Amino acid sequence: MLTLAVAPGIFFLWLFWVRDKYEREPVRLLLATFFLGALSILPTIILENLGSIIIPEPEEDANIIHVVAYYFIIIAFVEEAMKLLAVKIRAYRSREFNEVMDGIVYSCAAALGFATVENILYVTQKGLEVGVLRALLSVPGHALDSSIFGFFLGLAKFRERKRSRIAFSGLLLATVFHGLWDTLLALNLFLMALPIYGVQWIVAAAMMRKALSLSPFKQRVIPLVIPIVTQRLGGACPTCSNPLTYQQQSSRWYCPTCKRYVDRPAVMGVPQPEMFGRPKPYQPPPTQIAPQTRPATKYCINCGSAIPEASRYCQRCGARQT
Repeated sequence: MLTLAVAPGIFFLWLFWVRDKYEREPVRLLLATFFLGALSILPTIILENLGSIIIPEPEEDANIIHVVAYYFIIIAFVEEAMKLLAVKIRAYRSREFNEVMDGIVYSCAAALGFATVENILYVTQKGLEVGVLRALLSVPGHALDSSIFGFFLGLAKFRERKRSRIAFSGLLLATVFHGLWDTLLALNLFLMALPIYGVQWIVAAAMMRKALSLSPFKQRVIPLVIPIVTQRLGGACPTCSNPLTYQQQSSRWYCPTCKRYVDRPAVMGVPQPEMFGRPKPYQPPPTQIAPQTRPATKYCINCGSAIPEASRYCQRCGARQT
């Protein structure tokens, strides 16, 4: 029973983690967010009990307004707010939170930690049948709800203005989906709740696709079909010293900063082919030699590869330079 309660949370944590294909988050920080989400169930229970004093839990003959108010405000909003707080305590402040997709990954981690503890309580009280049903619906449902506000949280992280408004908008949208699901289940309208579950998967997939398209690490991923020698010869742009992107359609190197193709990239110490050609005849040096600017180099703090001095990322491993 304990395995059935814990296994869905671990599986979906892995599933959302591997979706971050350009720069995956460190496992230690991911598990820390997972456990913070699990601990968030304690203040959630306290707040829900206090909220039940204002809006009591509806009984079977309660009207629809009472049911909607309870499950949207007391249950959905409180749970999503606590999961959001679990993300902002540590992961949001970490330097590893460096792209929009990270908001989705860490929010799902906090939600799955919360759902795992909740699942343990339900399974131990109501048996294996409830555990199987929750493994298929409720556990991923928590992650899908939180992935919505996680996307908005990732957008807010890299905006200079209206950060709180963007994050709160995501929290409200996640509350709507969560509250609608709980309300339909409370009204015994399970068949009407299933389409909501399907819409959640579609919305989460669209948000993950959009977040991956906004990743700053996408332009620095070199396809494996390019030989290692070609990758090293690619190097950096001779004008701005930033890493180049290999365009497979045109089979040329492209500088996203200068917005142009580069035929002869800076190679950071890798020998050029013309170095091994015929020696040129001696020519007297000019009276005044113009200074030649070469991109300065430094070494990656992660893999030790040489990178341009002005570059903020390593074009080999994608690590951000501090």
